[in-house]
Amino acid sequence: MIPKVLIVGLGGIGSNLVELVVPALEKCMLEVHIDLMDDDLVEGGNVGHQRFVTEDIGLHKVESLENRFSTNCSVTIGSIPQKLVDAKQLEGYDIVVVAVDRMEPRNLVHNSATSWLDLRCQGDGYIMIDGTSNTEIVHSIPGNKTATSCQMKGALDYQNLEFGFAMCATLGAQWLFQSIRQRYGYNTQLPSFRMGNITGGEMIRIGGI
Repeated sequence: MIPKVLIVGLGGIGSNLVELVVPALEKCMLEVHIDLMDDDLVEGGNVGHQRFVTEDIGLHKVESLENRFSTNCSVTIGSIPQKLVDAKQLEGYDIVVVAVDRMEPRNLVHNSATSWLDLRCQGDGYIMIDGTSNTEIVHSIPGNKTATSCQMKGALDYQNLEFGFAMCATLGAQWLFQSIRQRYGYNTQLPSFRMGNITGGEMIRIGGI
């Protein structure tokens, strides 16, 4: 059976993840269906660090990326221009990746999905946790109460842009690609829990917790 994947959130992390993993899956002829979920429209401020161009402005993010990969053979893309607000939206998926800036959808994924990955960043910092991570560590990670940009507040005003989102997207692409290969019977290892920042280095790198 062809694996069915849901990627929730197409900002700095999610859009770059899609751009990395979809061509790789296509190149290796791994059949998979990927649904993209996000209710946001592309805005001018998204261009540059998110994988959108000026011509995408005004389109739904999911629509833009679905159109970009519409000619694929092995990988089919679906678009869901909605927020994740109910566990029923996760039903039927083999793998769910959540890359959003709010705790509510993260918690839905943690509690509902069979195989999941949660990617977070701010500035040059990054966090990657999945369903095998120690629950005590997961619960100890502070959660933001309101939506938070992947860039530090005021950074762009000082002509600064940091790349924690790119680190997250790369880790996520490796995890997702190998997870899909596992579905096809390959014996492969997934990246483990990660937390750190690009400038200071990894703070935690512990397999299985």
